[in-house]
Amino acid sequence: MTVLEGKVAIITGAAQGIGKATALRFARQGAQVVLADINDETGQAVADEITSEGKDAYFVRCDVASQTDVDSVVEQAVDRFGTVDVLVNNAAMAIYKLLHEYDHAEWDQVIAVNLRSLYLTSRRCIPIMTEHGSGSIIHIASAHARVTAPGNTPYVATKGAVVSLTRAMALECAPHGIRVNCILPGAIATPMLMENWGDVPEDQHPLVPRIPLGRVGQPDEIARVVQFLASDESSYMTGSDVLVDGGITAHFD
Repeated sequence: MTVLEGKVAIITGAAQGIGKATALRFARQGAQVVLADINDETGQAVADEITSEGKDAYFVRCDVASQTDVDSVVEQAVDRFGTVDVLVNNAAMAIYKLLHEYDHAEWDQVIAVNLRSLYLTSRRCIPIMTEHGSGSIIHIASAHARVTAPGNTPYVATKGAVVSLTRAMALECAPHGIRVNCILPGAIATPMLMENWGDVPEDQHPLVPRIPLGRVGQPDEIARVVQFLASDESSYMTGSDVLVDGGITAHFD
């Protein structure tokens, strides 16, 4: 039996990167997967790849900053599969500027996508999970919650907040059998990371010299940890922030 057999999972930001890798891994481990993303073409392509393997998945266009869109995703998941067992809050964005260069709209947009969306999705899924007394919510934070660099302040602020939110939600949800954890990825070969540095091969990424393992990580290396937290194999974990960064935050300098 596969470790997620019979589980129904919603994954935000599922069209690429960590979200895509998680959706593929979940489906191959027996989960029924709802993929939510603003990118219709690539999101549908991931869903098609999953269904071509005989697995069960479908794509729903969703702006995670929109309550209406989030409500629609959850409602469609319940209508189609009957419940929600796992919620993976992966969608995120970054705008690279110095603090004083952001206008209000840019700042608010990053906060809405990276932080408020976790509230919007969780508030809809927690009552559903409470009905059957179990569930797993996984937030994707960032190693930027521990160490950071200039030029990405609202992103950094949201990822630090996600770690604190995880702990607070874990305390509230534990009496209902719902576990809440978060993952702090380091430098992972996703479009968000690679596009910020231009057309650079992975092995020549400027961060590689600072990573003890000597390379950027792959999206599936994060998806494996998401799978663990979603499954019963992590049954005694809640309120945890799991660092998966190739050792980059171990540096003193």
